[in-house]
Amino acid sequence: MSSSTALPTEVSSPVEAMRKLDPMRAHGAWIYLCASVTAGALVGANYGVEPAMLVGTSFVGAFLVAAGIAVSVRRKRRQIVTGLGLAIFATLGALAFQARPQYLPITLLAAALAIATVILAKKLGYLAPATMLTGVAALAMAAPVSAIAGGATMLRAATLFGLLWPVYSWRTFLVAAAYTGGIVSSNAELRSRGLQEAALAAVWSLAVAITLRIF
Repeated sequence: MSSSTALPTEVSSPVEAMRKLDPMRAHGAWIYLCASVTAGALVGANYGVEPAMLVGTSFVGAFLVAAGIAVSVRRKRRQIVTGLGLAIFATLGALAFQARPQYLPITLLAAALAIATVILAKKLGYLAPATMLTGVAALAMAAPVSAIAGGATMLRAATLFGLLWPVYSWRTFLVAAAYTGGIVSSNAELRSRGLQEAALAAVWSLAVAITLRIF
């Protein structure tokens, strides 16, 4: 899952960021990916948290693969191989823990979104609206897929995605606008903003997950 949605850990010009961003160093992508996996595991804990978390771990592996391809297959070969191994073993582990196999076809949609993100990033740049929207969607897909693997219904999983993706996208656009507009002008300010966004993502994701578990 490409982290088109997040900003690099070092402030440079917006043009350079669009060209040279390494998704592995983008805090926002990790924030949304981890928040999505956690929310999905909480919503889909009917069969236990293990299968949902393992499926979420496979998304982390897939993210490593997509991030490596987005930068350079030659330079990131070890990262890509590691991601593939993690995705495969986590998937096997999830199935061993009796994850609902219905989640597997949904991963094809997540993979398509990840591929589209990489293509858009190379053509339009990481901060292009289409790239950010697609990238956020790819990351947020970890939530419904993990939830389905853990026993959630398709409707509940779709509701989870519908509540997470728009908010993640909104926050991503706000941070990107602050970055390109020069409002965030130092590494310290960028880190501070990143911590704020992490807290907001965590609170919103937890609130959504708890609400769906209750109702």
